[in-house]
Amino acid sequence: MTGLSARGGRFELLPGDAGTVAIRRLADMATVGTITLADDSAGSLTIRSFCIDSPHRSYGAGSEAAWLLVRAAREAGYGGLRAWAPPSRGLAAYFWIRMGFRPLHGDGPEGGIWFERGLD
Repeated sequence: MTGLSARGGRFELLPGDAGTVAIRRLADMATVGTITLADDSAGSLTIRSFCIDSPHRSYGAGSEAAWLLVRAAREAGYGGLRAWAPPSRGLAAYFWIRMGFRPLHGDGPEGGIWFERGLD
């Protein structure tokens, strides 16, 4: 997988090791979270984890990072993104829907819900 990077108004994505992407705040260059990705055989990316560190939540980092990830994956030629929401985290399901992902039928990992978004 090619390292994905993108720069937004307040945050940027920086490629890391082994499919990780750091989320960095531009105001002070602090890393506020990470995204772990994996290629699948169908030309899409699977978001294995998407985490904003606790002290930096509720300031828009997650939303901007998700939009930057969509843009960077599209520019890199991926056809889609997949993510999942665990059954104990209803806000995660809401987050992915707000980011333009649609839920898939059937159980996801650990009984959660799979979501996907096309990038064409």
